[in-house]
Amino acid sequence: MFNNNSIQACMVSLLGWQNDANPDVPQVTDPSLIASDSGAYYNEFHPLLTIENIVNSIDATEDINVYLRRKVNGGIIRAVQKMIINKKMNESTKTLLNSSRLFDGIAPLTNTIISDSSFVGVEVELKNSYGTSVIIDKIGLQFTVPQTDLNIYVFHTSQLEPIQTVTATTVKTGGSFEWLSLSEIIDLNYLSDEYDSGGLFYIGYFQDDISGAAINKDMDFNKGPCRTCNGGNAMKIWNRRLDFVRFTPVKVDNVNLNGSEMFDSNNAYYTPSNNYGLNFATTVECDLSVYFCENKLVLSQIIGRQVAMDVLSDILYSPRENRLSDINRNMIIRSLEGDPETDGLSMPQQMEKDIVTTSFDFSMIDSPCLPENKKYGVRKRAI
Repeated sequence: MFNNNSIQACMVSLLGWQNDANPDVPQVTDPSLIASDSGAYYNEFHPLLTIENIVNSIDATEDINVYLRRKVNGGIIRAVQKMIINKKMNESTKTLLNSSRLFDGIAPLTNTIISDSSFVGVEVELKNSYGTSVIIDKIGLQFTVPQTDLNIYVFHTSQLEPIQTVTATTVKTGGSFEWLSLSEIIDLNYLSDEYDSGGLFYIGYFQDDISGAAINKDMDFNKGPCRTCNGGNAMKIWNRRLDFVRFTPVKVDNVNLNGSEMFDSNNAYYTPSNNYGLNFATTVECDLSVYFCENKLVLSQIIGRQVAMDVLSDILYSPRENRLSDINRNMIIRSLEGDPETDGLSMPQQMEKDIVTTSFDFSMIDSPCLPENKKYGVRKRAI
């Protein structure tokens, strides 16, 4: 659903810590812990969240910066997970489509493709869905002879240079098909910090780089796979994938190429009956990391309260000789557990209200990864 490291990296300075005015108290010096992108501070969530109280509760050998960084990172993940559970995002499966081959079919060994120094491969269009991630972890190759260090390029229309290059080496002879597991997966996202949102991807190779010739598999991308073969399962998977992503074979003539840089996409033309010896194993998953980071200010309240509760709990149950007065100790207990005499909301109860409010801010978004507690229903069919 999201990448822990990415979320922590972008949100570590969402709120900050304010140092005590007393110069004898150890200072927080980590810039990412002092800065506050939201203008809010963790200390504001409870009057006993002072650096002095925190220092007096942690292990005497632990640096205050290391401790606070650990609590902030942990609180960020717990807060986001609670919000996800509240929206029942976990009920909309993290994997929208399990690993599946792009297509099946038969490739007669004599069905070779004449190379003419073009770029060939597939055009990939992701649907406008926040958080949808298309992962390619295997590439299938079928050529008349083995390939050695063949570069498979991944282009995006917003970038001049390839966003990724995969080097493929095959060993099978006689035109045999071969699947290659990738040491570094190809991860395509509608939203990314590496390229512009939307646009098109192109995955393929330059024909001048291959040995021998590619073998074409009998498959028409305009029609899709056999509708009745194997109980129609191939067509079901094909249609399900079209809910999220479209793959179409393309070719770019040599005259329209600019070395190994991104070409003008207007010069790519569709060749739906030619796969150029390529196949892909694809998985469609939800990864909301970029989306959450772009909207992190909305999460500041629940992250601030979660970190505050975690640190207050450490202060309350510290194994060190505790310098807290009974009054302050009872104050923390009432904050964490509630006060039956006043019916005041505890911090966990306030957290629940914050999460409901935050979840509403992520509502009404057209995405299978941010559902309205109902099944995502856009359906596409092969022509």
